[in-house]
Amino acid sequence: MNLQDTPVLVTGGASGLGEATALKLAAQGARVAILDVQDEKAQAVAKQINGIAIHCDVTSEQSAAQAIAQAKEAHGVARVLVNCAGGGVGKRVVGKSG
Repeated sequence: MNLQDTPVLVTGGASGLGEATALKLAAQGARVAILDVQDEKAQAVAKQINGIAIHCDVTSEQSAAQAIAQAKEAHGVARVLVNCAGGGVGKRVVGKSG
């Protein structure tokens, strides 16, 4: 797949799997917008890949809509969306009895 100059959104792109995804897509020529609540980390990744960082809380419809509009203004209509945003606390979900 040729991703050269393809507008891409990566939620959770400031760290972990999202960051790795943003780096890989940028290496393939995509124009990456990193949507994340971790503003400083998102800015650092965006700078590294010549992308853009946009504050976005994916649990808020308004925040997501604003972020998508900002990304569209900067890169055009996104053709790829990778959702890596999320978090949680590690805990046991299944016990010995199932």
